Amino acid sequence: MSVPTALTRPVPDSFDGALVRDGQPELDVALARAQHDDYREALEQSGYSIVVVPTDENHPDCVFIEDTAIVLGSVAVITRPGAPSRRGETDPVARVLSSQFPLVEVREPGTVDGGDVFVMGDVAYVGRSTRTNVEGIHQLQEVTSEQGLELVTVDVHNTLHLKSAVLPIDIETVVVTRDAVDETMLEGLRIIYEADSERHKFSALPLHDDRVLVTANAPATTEVVSTLGHEVVPIDVSQIQAADGGLTCMSILFSAD
Repeated sequence: MSVPTALTRPVPDSFDGALVRDGQPELDVALARAQHDDYREALEQSGYSIVVVPTDENHPDCVFIEDTAIVLGSVAVITRPGAPSRRGETDPVARVLSSQFPLVEVREPGTVDGGDVFVMGDVAYVGRSTRTNVEGIHQLQEVTSEQGLELVTVDVHNTLHLKSAVLPIDIETVVVTRDAVDETMLEGLRIIYEADSERHKFSALPLHDDRVLVTANAPATTEVVSTLGHEVVPIDVSQIQAADGGLTCMSILFSAD
């Protein structure tokens, strides 16, 4: 029987040195750690078996484990992060995933961040961003073709990752930040727009029990999502967001044997 599993990585003491696109905010490491604990507890309450990859003080961003690997069908793709300082984060994650999946590695000069990839049905959407380049997308195309998935490339504008601006809610619905991606490539999906007053504050993580984890500081957008019939679970991750993170960033979800 498959077991819903979540890979997570704790917040390091060096988290206040995490990469941030606009300036360097003063991050509260202790609060970030407490918020990460709440996040992990929410996953446990939804029935996930938590697998913890040890933290790494040499990599302040290592809590954002999503960027290091992508489960596509029956394989796990080990990424080559777009930020050179993050490339040392992948090996510990690869060692854990190798017990569950055959591994495919993104090769130089390709770069891919996991935050630029999501799968809905038989389509893998991949963001072309400052962190994921054309060569990386070509390499993902080889994997998706073998796995029977269509790959759709979405240009990302003025934001870090595709999932900074396009958040899957269910098998047909995404929440989109206006003027942040090429929306023509999302044709066929039901689009809900993030409230303008909450721009880049909303993040969501659909869970296997049909609940949706949402950020607590985007109540207007959350209210619209809840009208679709989803049970939403608000959570405060303000310090994670201050470091350009969201709810998808802190875990890799899959079904384990």
